[in-house]
Amino acid sequence: MVVEFLGKYRAVWLFLFKFFAVYITGVLLYNFYLGYYTTHIDMITEGVTEQVARIFSWSLPEISTFYSGESPVAEIRYFDVPLVLLIEGCNAISVMILFVAFVIAFKGKFQRYLWFIPLGITILYLANLIRIYFIGMIVLYLPDYTTWAHDYIFPGIIYGTTFLLWVVWVKFLADK
Repeated sequence: MVVEFLGKYRAVWLFLFKFFAVYITGVLLYNFYLGYYTTHIDMITEGVTEQVARIFSWSLPEISTFYSGESPVAEIRYFDVPLVLLIEGCNAISVMILFVAFVIAFKGKFQRYLWFIPLGITILYLANLIRIYFIGMIVLYLPDYTTWAHDYIFPGIIYGTTFLLWVVWVKFLADK
């Protein structure tokens, strides 16, 4: 009975196994990486901070970045006033791991993985930079909406982007 059940839903079990194997491996590797950055910001988040600061500087030349060196937090400042605080979760790596796990779990041609995964990660990375920029602009110009935008609107946008990439993969690129 159990063997029959497992056999009947083999494709589902295989999908779940591949998804969780890739996802758990990605999370473990990422957490291992973060273990080296307990008192200061990690290199990926620092890169995101500097790139977003550069985007801000196009319209707000008084932008600067600050790293405490005592905690894993980065700040983008406007006239030395914190505009955006960035922590490890602001770099979108967790979302990228989720994206990759789903794509790999759906069977596809190897060549398609080679271009779609980097493309998807790039799209998510750029969407994240834009997300942080707009959060900062909301902090600056519409501060009453900051929490609402940070907690609801922008997670919806980043996860919505991830979902649309998954739809493209399943509908047009994965093996059927």
